[in-house]
Amino acid sequence: MAEPDEGEIAGFLIGRRVSDEVEILNLAVRAELRRKGIGSALLSRLLAGLAAEPAWKIYLEVRRSNEAAVAFYQRQGFAHVGERKNYYRDPVEDALVLSLSVAESI
Repeated sequence: MAEPDEGEIAGFLIGRRVSDEVEILNLAVRAELRRKGIGSALLSRLLAGLAAEPAWKIYLEVRRSNEAAVAFYQRQGFAHVGERKNYYRDPVEDALVLSLSVAESI
């Protein structure tokens, strides 16, 4: 979790570990605080935590239409590895599956 000076939550990352893989379930940053390095800092903290208990891959899903998020993850080293048809609801939309090889990132 990241907090700006006012003590309000600026962003958060929720994930889970299964064996030697990690899945990012949600990474969010308040709209008015985006593009200030908060998302990158949250990912960096996740990677630092994995140094103690190594994982091989990190996976996540992102809406196909969320071009800003896709570009952010690509800048962080994530690669497109698959798709999930009709994964999201309201509105129905495909998900892109992205993956990061942790050994190359820490």
